Amino acid sequence: MKHHHIAYVVLSAGLMAPAALADTASEIAARSATFEAAFNSGDAAGVAAHYTEDAVILAPDTDRIDGREAIAGLWQAFIDAGVVDLDLVTTEIEAMGETANEIGAYTLKAPDGNGGMVEAAGKYIVIWRRGADDQWYLDWDIWNSNP
Repeated sequence: MKHHHIAYVVLSAGLMAPAALADTASEIAARSATFEAAFNSGDAAGVAAHYTEDAVILAPDTDRIDGREAIAGLWQAFIDAGVVDLDLVTTEIEAMGETANEIGAYTLKAPDGNGGMVEAAGKYIVIWRRGADDQWYLDWDIWNSNP
């Protein structure tokens, strides 16, 4: 199992106490780690459970994807296509009360079409929203590949 890497900078946008900022960053890092673990174990429903019910994904080369059910379908398609070894690295978090912005980078492996695997890398931005259960959920998610 891969371990979630985090090299984050906590930024304040408001009057949040430093301890609260650190707690938010730590909570989001933990949620990112379980997101990554769900994907790497082939659990698309587990990945989708990390999103709000009305979340939005703006993935490369596809239409906008709305809602947890459609999001589960997207992640299942990646899993079915043989994408593996997702590794997320948070580089910045900006906490603003019940929402937080995250910038990060990812790597993964995907079939190359010739029986082998190719490593791909990119970057992402996630807007997180704290749920009624006090958990953080991905609300808006966008990523693209590095050239």
